[in-house]
Amino acid sequence: MAVSGMHRVPERRVAHLAGRVAAKSALLHQLGALGVRLVAQELGISQVMAGPEQGRPVVQVPPGTPACDVSISHSKDLAVAVATTGGRVGVDLEAVRPRGPGFHDEVFTAVEQDWLMRCQHHHGREPDELWSLGWCLKEALVKQTGHGLRDSLQQVGFSGWEEHGPVPTVIPGLTDAPGAFSARITLNAMGPGGGPVAGLLALGGGYALAVLHMPEVRSA
Repeated sequence: MAVSGMHRVPERRVAHLAGRVAAKSALLHQLGALGVRLVAQELGISQVMAGPEQGRPVVQVPPGTPACDVSISHSKDLAVAVATTGGRVGVDLEAVRPRGPGFHDEVFTAVEQDWLMRCQHHHGREPDELWSLGWCLKEALVKQTGHGLRDSLQQVGFSGWEEHGPVPTVIPGLTDAPGAFSARITLNAMGPGGGPVAGLLALGGGYALAVLHMPEVRSA
C-alpha cells in the first residue's frame, strides 16, 4: 500500500495524478518484494472504459512480469493505492464528515446499521467516524468484487467483521495521528462474491480507510 499527498489546486487533476503516483509506488513495492526490480516508467495504468467495471484501473507490466491488480482512492489531501499479484483488491479513503438525512437508510441495510452502531459504542468512536468507515467498506467491497461499481451500494453488503489486532505498520496521514484506530479484519461479505474477505480498517487524521483483498475471485 502507498499513500500520496496532494495540493488543492487544480483539485481534480492533482487528485488523479496523486492516485497514479500512489498506484505506481504500491506496484513497485509489491513487485520488489517478489524480487522484480522495475522503474515507474515501465508500468502503465489505464482503466476499464465500459461495462459494469467502468473506471476500474488496469495495470500494464513488461513481459514476464507477474500480473498485478491495483485499486486507487483519494479524498481531500490524500491519495492511497493498494496492489497485489494474487487476486483482487479494493480500497476506499474518505474524509470523515456529517452525513445528510436519509444517508443511513440509502446506503446501509438494517443489519449493517446495527453492526456499525455496536462498533461505535464498543470502540468509543464518534458516529460520523463509523458511518464513514462503513461507507469505505462498501466502496472497497464493490471495487474488490467488481459487482455494482456503477450501481447502488446496496448491491453488496456485510454482516460484520472479526478483528485480529491493529495494523502492524504506520499508515501516513491516518494511523500516525493522535487517537487513531486500526484493525486487521476478516469481513463477512454478503451478496455477489460473498464470504470471508481479508482486509484492514483505519480511522485517524480526519479520514476513514478500508482495504479488502481476495486471493482468488469467487464466481457470482
